[in-house]
Amino acid sequence: MRVLYLTDSLSDLDGVGRYAVRLIHALEELEPRLSVRVLLARKHRPTSAEVPARWQVEVGLPPDYLFHMSRMRFWAHSLPAILRTSRAAQGCDLVHAIKDYPHSWIGLRGAQLAGKPCIATAHGTYSVQPLKDRRHSARARACYRGFARLISVSGYTARLLDAELGVEPVAGPVSNARRVVIPNAVDAASYAAPALPAGETRPWHAHPYTLAMGELKERKGHHLSLGAFVELAERFPQWHHYIVGKLSGDEYEARLRELVRSRGLDRVHFLGNVPEADKRDLMQRAAVFVHTPVTASDGGFEGFGIVYLEAGASGVPVIGSRDSGAEDAVMNGVTGLLVEQKLSAVTRALEQLMQDGALRQRLGEEGRQHARSSDWRTNAQAVLQLYRAVLAERGK
Repeated sequence: MRVLYLTDSLSDLDGVGRYAVRLIHALEELEPRLSVRVLLARKHRPTSAEVPARWQVEVGLPPDYLFHMSRMRFWAHSLPAILRTSRAAQGCDLVHAIKDYPHSWIGLRGAQLAGKPCIATAHGTYSVQPLKDRRHSARARACYRGFARLISVSGYTARLLDAELGVEPVAGPVSNARRVVIPNAVDAASYAAPALPAGETRPWHAHPYTLAMGELKERKGHHLSLGAFVELAERFPQWHHYIVGKLSGDEYEARLRELVRSRGLDRVHFLGNVPEADKRDLMQRAAVFVHTPVTASDGGFEGFGIVYLEAGASGVPVIGSRDSGAEDAVMNGVTGLLVEQKLSAVTRALEQLMQDGALRQRLGEEGRQHARSSDWRTNAQAVLQLYRAVLAERGK
Protein backbone atom coordinates (compact mmCIF):
# COMPACT_ATOMS: atom_id res chain seq x y z
CA MET A 1 0.00 0.00 0.00
CA ARG A 2 1.43 3.36 -1.08
CA VAL A 3 0.15 6.45 0.72
CA LEU A 4 0.95 10.12 0.13
CA TYR A 5 0.62 12.20 3.32
CA LEU A 6 0.21 15.98 3.34
CA THR A 7 1.11 17.82 6.53
CA ASP A 8 2.57 21.13 7.65
CA SER A 9 4.60 19.49 10.40
CA LEU A 10 6.57 16.42 11.39
CA SER A 11 7.69 18.09 14.61
CA ASP A 12 7.32 17.11 18.26
CA LEU A 13 6.50 20.75 19.04
CA ASP A 14 2.88 20.74 17.87
CA GLY A 15 -0.14 18.46 17.88
CA VAL A 16 -0.43 17.96 14.12
CA GLY A 17 3.23 16.98 13.93
CA ARG A 18 2.94 14.47 16.76
CA TYR A 19 -0.26 13.09 15.21
CA ALA A 20 1.41 12.58 11.82
CA VAL A 21 4.57 10.92 13.13
CA ARG A 22 2.85 8.62 15.65
CA LEU A 23 0.06 7.60 13.27
CA ILE A 24 2.37 6.73 10.38
CA HIS A 25 4.65 4.69 12.66
CA ALA A 26 1.65 2.77 14.00
CA LEU A 27 0.37 2.17 10.47
CA GLU A 28 3.74 0.77 9.44
CA GLU A 29 3.63 -1.72 12.32
CA LEU A 30 0.21 -2.93 11.18
CA GLU A 31 0.98 -2.85 7.45
CA PRO A 32 4.70 -3.66 6.90
CA ARG A 33 4.29 -3.14 3.14
CA LEU A 34 3.19 0.47 3.65
CA SER A 35 5.21 2.84 1.47
CA VAL A 36 5.29 6.36 2.93
CA ARG A 37 5.70 9.58 0.99
CA VAL A 38 5.22 12.97 2.67
CA LEU A 39 4.67 16.39 1.17
CA LEU A 40 5.53 18.92 3.86
CA ALA A 41 4.64 22.59 4.09
CA ARG A 42 7.47 25.08 4.22
CA LYS A 43 9.44 24.06 7.30
CA HIS A 44 9.09 26.28 10.34
CA ARG A 45 9.81 23.78 13.09
CA PRO A 46 12.42 21.05 13.47
CA THR A 47 11.56 17.58 12.20
CA SER A 48 11.15 14.96 14.92
CA ALA A 49 14.06 12.62 15.51
CA GLU A 50 11.52 9.81 15.16
CA VAL A 51 11.11 10.45 11.40
CA PRO A 52 13.06 7.62 9.69
CA ALA A 53 15.15 8.00 6.56
CA ARG A 54 12.93 5.47 4.74
CA TRP A 55 10.09 7.98 4.58
CA GLN A 56 10.27 9.97 1.37
CA VAL A 57 9.84 13.52 2.72
CA GLU A 58 10.01 16.68 0.64
CA VAL A 59 8.91 20.28 1.11
CA GLY A 60 6.22 20.78 -1.53
CA LEU A 61 3.30 22.63 0.09
CA PRO A 62 2.64 26.30 0.78
CA PRO A 63 3.32 27.71 4.27
CA ASP A 64 0.68 27.14 6.92
CA TYR A 65 -0.64 30.72 6.68
CA LEU A 66 -1.94 30.06 3.14
CA PHE A 67 -5.51 30.57 4.40
CA HIS A 68 -4.79 34.22 5.19
CA MET A 69 -2.97 35.15 1.97
CA SER A 70 -4.42 37.59 -0.54
CA ARG A 71 -6.32 35.99 -3.41
CA MET A 72 -3.44 36.50 -5.83
CA ARG A 73 -0.87 34.97 -3.48
CA PHE A 74 -3.29 32.19 -2.53
CA TRP A 75 -3.58 31.01 -6.12
CA ALA A 76 0.09 31.63 -6.87
CA HIS A 77 1.00 29.21 -4.08
CA SER A 78 -1.89 26.77 -4.53
CA LEU A 79 -1.72 25.95 -8.23
CA PRO A 80 1.91 24.76 -8.25
CA ALA A 81 1.24 22.80 -5.03
CA ILE A 82 -1.77 21.05 -6.63
CA LEU A 83 0.39 20.02 -9.59
CA ARG A 84 3.18 18.78 -7.27
CA THR A 85 0.61 16.82 -5.26
CA SER A 86 -0.85 15.32 -8.41
CA ARG A 87 2.56 14.17 -9.63
CA ALA A 88 3.36 12.65 -6.24
CA ALA A 89 -0.06 10.99 -5.98
CA GLN A 90 0.34 9.23 -9.33
CA GLY A 91 2.77 6.82 -7.71
CA CYS A 92 0.50 6.16 -4.72
CA ASP A 93 -2.75 4.34 -4.01
CA LEU A 94 -4.36 7.13 -1.99
CA VAL A 95 -3.74 10.55 -0.45
CA HIS A 96 -4.19 11.32 3.25
CA ALA A 97 -4.34 15.06 3.96
CA ILE A 98 -3.36 15.39 7.63
CA LYS A 99 -3.16 19.18 7.48
CA ASP A 100 -6.51 21.00 7.60
CA TYR A 101 -7.99 23.24 4.88
CA PRO A 102 -6.73 24.73 2.58
CA HIS A 103 -3.91 22.18 2.44
CA SER A 104 -6.51 19.39 2.49
CA TRP A 105 -8.16 21.07 -0.51
CA ILE A 106 -4.80 21.01 -2.31
CA GLY A 107 -4.58 17.32 -1.42
CA LEU A 108 -8.04 16.65 -2.80
CA ARG A 109 -7.50 18.54 -6.05
CA GLY A 110 -4.12 16.89 -6.60
CA ALA A 111 -5.59 13.46 -5.87
CA GLN A 112 -8.47 14.06 -8.28
CA LEU A 113 -6.08 15.07 -11.07
CA ALA A 114 -4.15 11.85 -10.45
CA GLY A 115 -7.34 9.77 -10.28
CA LYS A 116 -6.73 8.77 -6.65
CA PRO A 117 -9.00 8.89 -3.57
CA CYS A 118 -8.30 11.40 -0.80
CA ILE A 119 -8.89 11.00 2.94
CA ALA A 120 -8.54 13.98 5.28
CA THR A 121 -8.17 14.51 9.02
CA ALA A 122 -10.08 17.31 10.76
CA HIS A 123 -8.27 18.46 13.90
CA GLY A 124 -10.30 21.43 15.07
CA THR A 125 -10.26 25.18 14.45
CA TYR A 126 -8.78 25.08 10.97
CA SER A 127 -11.34 22.53 9.78
CA VAL A 128 -14.41 24.41 11.01
CA GLN A 129 -13.29 28.04 10.54
CA PRO A 130 -13.16 27.87 6.70
CA LEU A 131 -16.82 26.85 6.61
CA LYS A 132 -17.72 30.17 8.24
CA ASP A 133 -15.39 32.32 6.16
CA ARG A 134 -17.02 34.37 3.39
CA ARG A 135 -14.11 33.91 1.03
CA HIS A 136 -13.38 30.21 1.63
CA SER A 137 -16.76 28.72 2.61
CA ALA A 138 -17.99 27.54 -0.80
CA ARG A 139 -14.63 26.00 -1.68
CA ALA A 140 -14.32 24.32 1.71
CA ARG A 141 -17.82 22.84 1.51
CA ALA A 142 -17.17 21.45 -1.95
CA CYS A 143 -13.86 20.11 -0.70
CA TYR A 144 -15.48 18.20 2.18
CA ARG A 145 -17.98 16.65 -0.20
CA GLY A 146 -15.10 15.35 -2.29
CA PHE A 147 -13.22 13.43 0.39
CA ALA A 148 -13.58 9.66 0.34
CA ARG A 149 -13.60 9.85 4.16
CA LEU A 150 -13.21 12.67 6.66
CA ILE A 151 -11.64 11.67 9.99
CA SER A 152 -12.48 13.82 13.00
CA VAL A 153 -10.11 13.52 15.98
CA SER A 154 -12.89 14.16 18.50
CA GLY A 155 -16.64 14.02 18.87
CA TYR A 156 -16.59 17.71 19.73
CA THR A 157 -14.98 18.68 16.42
CA ALA A 158 -17.32 16.30 14.59
CA ARG A 159 -20.40 17.94 16.11
CA LEU A 160 -19.24 21.38 14.99
CA LEU A 161 -18.51 20.10 11.50
CA ASP A 162 -21.89 18.39 11.25
CA ALA A 163 -23.66 21.55 12.38
CA GLU A 164 -21.89 23.68 9.76
CA LEU A 165 -22.35 21.13 6.98
CA GLY A 166 -25.97 20.41 7.88
CA VAL A 167 -25.55 16.64 8.00
CA GLU A 168 -26.89 14.06 10.44
CA PRO A 169 -24.35 13.24 13.19
CA VAL A 170 -22.45 9.97 12.75
CA ALA A 171 -20.32 8.61 15.59
CA GLY A 172 -17.57 6.04 15.72
CA PRO A 173 -15.06 4.59 13.25
CA VAL A 174 -17.69 3.15 10.89
CA SER A 175 -16.33 2.15 7.48
CA ASN A 176 -19.42 3.11 5.50
CA ALA A 177 -19.71 6.65 6.92
CA ARG A 178 -18.25 9.61 5.07
CA ARG A 179 -17.30 11.35 8.33
CA VAL A 180 -15.91 9.21 11.14
CA VAL A 181 -14.57 9.86 14.62
CA ILE A 182 -11.19 8.32 15.45
CA PRO A 183 -9.96 9.89 18.70
CA ASN A 184 -6.37 10.98 19.14
CA ALA A 185 -4.01 8.70 21.02
CA VAL A 186 -0.76 8.60 22.97
CA ASP A 187 2.36 6.45 23.21
CA ALA A 188 1.87 5.81 26.93
CA ALA A 189 5.04 3.75 27.41
CA SER A 190 7.29 6.65 26.36
CA TYR A 191 5.85 8.80 29.16
CA ALA A 192 6.28 6.08 31.78
CA ALA A 193 10.03 5.74 31.17
CA PRO A 194 12.48 8.25 32.71
CA ALA A 195 12.88 11.21 30.38
CA LEU A 196 16.35 12.33 31.48
CA PRO A 197 19.59 10.39 32.01
CA ALA A 198 20.23 9.39 35.61
CA GLY A 199 21.75 12.20 37.63
CA GLU A 200 20.64 15.06 35.37
CA THR A 201 18.68 17.78 37.13
CA ARG A 202 16.52 20.69 36.07
CA PRO A 203 15.30 23.77 37.98
CA TRP A 204 11.77 22.37 38.30
CA HIS A 205 13.06 19.39 40.29
CA ALA A 206 13.37 21.62 43.37
CA HIS A 207 9.72 22.41 44.05
CA PRO A 208 6.09 21.40 43.41
CA TYR A 209 4.59 23.01 40.32
CA THR A 210 1.63 23.30 38.03
CA LEU A 211 2.20 22.97 34.30
CA ALA A 212 0.54 24.45 31.21
CA MET A 213 1.46 23.63 27.60
CA GLY A 214 0.50 25.22 24.32
CA GLU A 215 1.42 28.13 22.10
CA LEU A 216 0.78 31.50 23.75
CA LYS A 217 -2.42 32.41 21.96
CA GLU A 218 -5.91 33.12 23.18
CA ARG A 219 -7.60 29.82 22.35
CA LYS A 220 -5.08 27.91 24.50
CA GLY A 221 -6.54 29.70 27.52
CA HIS A 222 -3.32 30.61 29.34
CA HIS A 223 -5.09 33.65 30.76
CA LEU A 224 -7.27 31.21 32.72
CA SER A 225 -4.62 28.70 33.82
CA LEU A 226 -2.08 31.38 34.70
CA GLY A 227 -4.77 33.59 36.19
CA ALA A 228 -5.87 30.76 38.49
CA PHE A 229 -2.31 30.13 39.67
CA VAL A 230 -1.79 33.83 40.34
CA GLU A 231 -4.96 33.89 42.43
CA LEU A 232 -3.68 30.98 44.53
CA ALA A 233 0.04 31.78 44.64
CA GLU A 234 -0.01 33.52 48.02
CA ARG A 235 -1.72 30.55 49.67
CA PHE A 236 0.77 28.07 48.18
CA PRO A 237 4.15 29.84 48.53
CA GLN A 238 6.26 26.78 47.64
CA TRP A 239 4.54 26.15 44.30
CA HIS A 240 5.73 27.34 40.88
CA HIS A 241 3.96 27.50 37.52
CA TYR A 242 5.65 26.55 34.24
CA ILE A 243 4.38 27.44 30.77
CA VAL A 244 5.73 25.48 27.81
CA GLY A 245 4.93 26.51 24.24
CA LYS A 246 5.88 28.85 21.46
CA LEU A 247 6.11 32.44 22.67
CA SER A 248 4.00 34.75 20.55
CA GLY A 249 5.67 38.07 21.37
CA ASP A 250 2.33 39.79 20.88
CA GLU A 251 -0.18 41.69 22.99
CA TYR A 252 -1.58 38.47 24.45
CA GLU A 253 1.81 37.38 25.78
CA ALA A 254 2.44 40.91 27.07
CA ARG A 255 -0.82 40.74 29.07
CA LEU A 256 0.21 37.45 30.63
CA ARG A 257 3.61 38.78 31.61
CA GLU A 258 2.09 41.97 33.01
CA LEU A 259 -0.24 39.92 35.19
CA VAL A 260 2.78 38.16 36.68
CA ARG A 261 4.76 41.38 37.05
CA SER A 262 1.89 43.24 38.71
CA ARG A 263 1.71 40.56 41.43
CA GLY A 264 5.46 40.57 41.95
CA LEU A 265 5.72 36.83 41.31
CA ASP A 266 9.04 35.18 40.54
CA ARG A 267 7.53 31.68 40.53
CA VAL A 268 6.06 31.79 37.02
CA HIS A 269 8.34 30.59 34.23
CA PHE A 270 7.76 31.15 30.49
CA LEU A 271 9.98 28.43 28.94
CA GLY A 272 8.94 28.68 25.30
CA ASN A 273 9.54 25.50 23.30
CA VAL A 274 11.77 22.98 25.04
CA PRO A 275 13.52 19.76 23.94
CA GLU A 276 11.34 16.67 23.93
CA ALA A 277 13.16 15.12 26.88
CA ASP A 278 12.60 18.23 28.99
CA LYS A 279 8.94 18.32 27.97
CA ARG A 280 8.42 14.75 29.10
CA ASP A 281 10.30 15.34 32.33
CA LEU A 282 8.15 18.39 33.05
CA MET A 283 5.06 16.27 32.44
CA GLN A 284 6.21 13.44 34.66
CA ARG A 285 7.10 15.65 37.62
CA ALA A 286 4.16 18.08 37.51
CA ALA A 287 1.68 18.01 40.37
CA VAL A 288 -1.17 19.26 38.17
CA PHE A 289 -1.46 19.75 34.42
CA VAL A 290 -3.81 22.65 33.72
CA HIS A 291 -4.75 23.31 30.10
CA THR A 292 -7.91 25.40 29.86
CA PRO A 293 -8.64 26.23 26.20
CA VAL A 294 -11.38 28.69 25.32
CA THR A 295 -13.45 29.58 22.30
CA ALA A 296 -11.39 32.55 21.13
CA SER A 297 -12.66 35.85 19.78
CA ASP A 298 -11.76 34.69 16.25
CA GLY A 299 -13.75 31.46 16.69
CA GLY A 300 -10.70 29.27 17.38
CA PHE A 301 -11.08 26.29 19.71
CA GLU A 302 -9.21 23.21 20.94
CA GLY A 303 -10.11 20.21 18.78
CA PHE A 304 -8.86 17.52 21.17
CA GLY A 305 -5.66 18.07 23.13
CA ILE A 306 -3.15 15.19 22.92
CA VAL A 307 -1.41 16.85 25.86
CA TYR A 308 -4.17 15.63 28.21
CA LEU A 309 -3.37 12.03 27.29
CA GLU A 310 0.36 12.70 27.61
CA ALA A 311 -0.19 14.08 31.11
CA GLY A 312 -2.36 11.09 31.95
CA ALA A 313 0.32 8.71 30.68
CA SER A 314 2.70 10.51 33.05
CA GLY A 315 0.35 9.85 35.98
CA VAL A 316 -0.57 13.54 36.37
CA PRO A 317 -4.13 14.79 37.03
CA VAL A 318 -5.47 17.32 34.54
CA ILE A 319 -7.82 20.26 34.40
CA GLY A 320 -9.55 20.93 31.09
CA SER A 321 -12.34 23.13 29.72
CA ARG A 322 -15.86 22.19 28.82
CA ASP A 323 -17.16 23.13 25.36
CA SER A 324 -13.88 22.06 23.75
CA GLY A 325 -12.16 18.91 22.58
CA ALA A 326 -11.05 18.36 26.18
CA GLU A 327 -14.45 16.74 26.68
CA ASP A 328 -13.17 13.83 24.57
CA ALA A 329 -9.75 13.61 26.22
CA VAL A 330 -10.59 14.08 29.93
CA MET A 331 -12.89 11.80 31.93
CA ASN A 332 -14.41 14.24 34.39
CA GLY A 333 -13.90 13.15 37.99
CA VAL A 334 -11.90 10.13 36.83
CA THR A 335 -8.73 11.30 35.07
CA GLY A 336 -9.16 15.00 35.82
CA LEU A 337 -11.63 17.84 36.18
CA LEU A 338 -13.62 19.54 33.42
CA VAL A 339 -14.67 23.10 34.21
CA GLU A 340 -16.39 26.05 32.59
CA GLN A 341 -14.31 28.51 30.59
CA LYS A 342 -14.26 30.93 33.51
CA LEU A 343 -11.43 32.05 35.78
CA SER A 344 -13.45 31.35 38.92
CA ALA A 345 -14.15 27.77 37.83
CA VAL A 346 -10.52 27.07 36.93
CA THR A 347 -9.34 28.58 40.21
CA ARG A 348 -11.69 26.38 42.27
CA ALA A 349 -10.56 23.23 40.47
CA LEU A 350 -6.88 24.12 40.75
CA GLU A 351 -7.21 24.91 44.44
CA GLN A 352 -8.92 21.57 45.02
CA LEU A 353 -6.09 19.65 43.39
CA MET A 354 -3.28 21.70 44.90
CA GLN A 355 -4.48 21.05 48.43
CA ASP A 356 -5.58 17.40 48.04
CA GLY A 357 -2.65 15.07 47.40
CA ALA A 358 -4.79 11.94 47.65
CA LEU A 359 -7.12 13.22 44.94
CA ARG A 360 -4.15 14.07 42.72
CA GLN A 361 -2.81 10.55 43.13
CA ARG A 362 -6.15 8.89 42.38
CA LEU A 363 -6.81 10.96 39.25
CA GLY A 364 -3.22 10.47 38.11
CA GLU A 365 -3.44 6.69 38.39
CA GLU A 366 -6.75 6.64 36.51
CA GLY A 367 -5.21 8.89 33.88
CA ARG A 368 -2.37 6.43 33.44
CA GLN A 369 -4.80 3.57 32.90
CA HIS A 370 -6.89 5.59 30.45
CA ALA A 371 -3.79 6.59 28.46
CA ARG A 372 -2.73 2.95 28.14
CA SER A 373 -6.05 2.16 26.46
CA SER A 374 -5.77 5.19 24.13
CA ASP A 375 -2.90 3.87 22.04
CA TRP A 376 -1.84 4.70 18.50
CA ARG A 377 -2.16 1.07 17.42
CA THR A 378 -5.93 1.20 18.03
CA ASN A 379 -6.10 4.54 16.22
CA ALA A 380 -4.09 3.17 13.30
CA GLN A 381 -6.27 0.05 13.04
CA ALA A 382 -9.32 2.28 12.48
CA VAL A 383 -7.45 4.43 9.94
CA LEU A 384 -6.15 1.37 8.09
CA GLN A 385 -9.71 0.04 7.97
CA LEU A 386 -10.71 3.26 6.19
CA TYR A 387 -7.82 2.96 3.74
CA ARG A 388 -8.83 -0.56 2.83
CA ALA A 389 -12.52 0.32 2.55
CA VAL A 390 -11.79 3.24 0.22
CA LEU A 391 -9.46 1.18 -1.95
CA ALA A 392 -12.02 -1.65 -2.09
CA GLU A 393 -14.57 0.85 -3.37
CA ARG A 394 -12.10 1.66 -6.14
CA GLY A 395 -11.67 -2.03 -6.92
CA LYS A 396 -8.14 -2.22 -5.57
